[in-house]
Parts: sequence; C-alpha cells; structure tokens
Amino acid sequence: MSESEKNCSNCLHSYMECERFHLRQKCRSPEYNSPNYTHDELMKDWGQGYCRFWTPQIQKG
Repeated sequence: MSESEKNCSNCLHSYMECERFHLRQKCRSPEYNSPNYTHDELMKDWGQGYCRFWTPQIQKG
C-alpha cells in the first residue's frame, strides 16, 4: 500500500461517533490514547495525514 493511501478513514482503529449532532472520527488504538503519546508526536503525525499507529483494515474474502 502506498503512503498516499494511508489515512485515518481507512485505519483499523478508526470509528465514527456522533457528538452533539456531528460525526467525529475517533481512534481505538491504545497507543494513540496513551499518555505516552506526546503532543509533538501528534502534531507531526497530523502533518502526514495519519498517525504512527496506522493499521490497515482487514480485508474480507
């Protein structure tokens, strides 16, 4: 899979949740939600469009 195809929308850990009538993308990754994942790491990852914990979705079939 090429780098340009990686994004939060096609990550195994990604899910959508409704907050105040708006859908928000969330992450189930324990590493992403860990206090050890720093703000600087988050900003760097946002710059590339996906986080370092990105995992491809499991293909059925």
